[in-house]
Amino acid sequence: MVLEFLRECLCDRFGCEEETVYLSASFDELNIRFGELAELAMLLNERFGVDIPDDALDSFVLVEDMVGYTEDRL
Repeated sequence: MVLEFLRECLCDRFGCEEETVYLSASFDELNIRFGELAELAMLLNERFGVDIPDDALDSFVLVEDMVGYTEDRL
């Protein structure tokens, strides 16, 4: 559920190819920087009601990190 939403956001908003967005993909590989991570966090908050503070964003290296953080708080 969270991965699918995140994949949709990454593809629609940031031009990632769907097949490149998987749990073990790094945000660096996807060319996603801190500002874009912050935007993704805002979108996740709007969709799932999970607040992701900036200091948590610093620890996200893989897509799995953001997905796991969000799912743990649902």
